[in-house]
Amino acid sequence: MADESTAITITVSPGQAHDTPLLKPALAGTRKRVPVIHELVGDKGFDSDDLRRDCLRRGIMPQLAARSNRPDAALATYPDAYRTRNQIERFFAKLKQFRRIATRYDKLKTTFLGFLNLASGWIRFRKMVAIKR
Repeated sequence: MADESTAITITVSPGQAHDTPLLKPALAGTRKRVPVIHELVGDKGFDSDDLRRDCLRRGIMPQLAARSNRPDAALATYPDAYRTRNQIERFFAKLKQFRRIATRYDKLKTTFLGFLNLASGWIRFRKMVAIKR
């Protein structure tokens, strides 16, 4: 799998809110740009029976790490798709190189989201320029 270093959908939530409720709207936004999604890779925070069922209903194979308190956690395997999750973490690290994003100077959601989109585009642009060299 190639390192694309870009985001398909960006959603902003309050810092104290959990990311799990945002998964379904993010999948809907992603489906607008990428009509066929084969797998969803996520960490333990997204491991719930409801989210797994929703992914399977949409025809998406959930590749989620199992929480330690899950009854079948001992049977959990980490397929190759989950091992590529580090690309997501690397993208976040690249985003945090932008001081304005790392420190969240902007208090308004729309302004912060705009700078997230700008930084994501800049990261993608740098990747495209590096490929041409």
